[in-house]
Amino acid sequence: MEIIAACVALCQAAHAGGKAVEEYKKRRLSETESELLRASAHHGQFLLMSLNEIPGPWVRVGNKEFLDTNDPAYAAKYVEAFKRLCRRDYIYHVDGCLFMLTYSGFEKARKLVRKKQR
Repeated sequence: MEIIAACVALCQAAHAGGKAVEEYKKRRLSETESELLRASAHHGQFLLMSLNEIPGPWVRVGNKEFLDTNDPAYAAKYVEAFKRLCRRDYIYHVDGCLFMLTYSGFEKARKLVRKKQR
């Protein structure tokens, strides 16, 4: 699937590092990016899902589906946020549709959870 291949390439490029990745990490997270990170803070797993019956891909974290079958824009918003997290090197590809938080991704996610609990 094209979207998985594109996300794998984003994750690999970000993991290779460089000044551009470090500069991008300094940008403020969107609320959507923050929501994905908070949802993944415990287990760190993401699934990039796709079915023929549902138009477009969507992100799944644990048992939370970032999908609204009546509004494809909802899923697209979270897929775009997922891609931006890949660019920040907060997510890496494991296999197939499975992605995981990197160590810095876990740190950021858990920091966001603690901040939200205050």
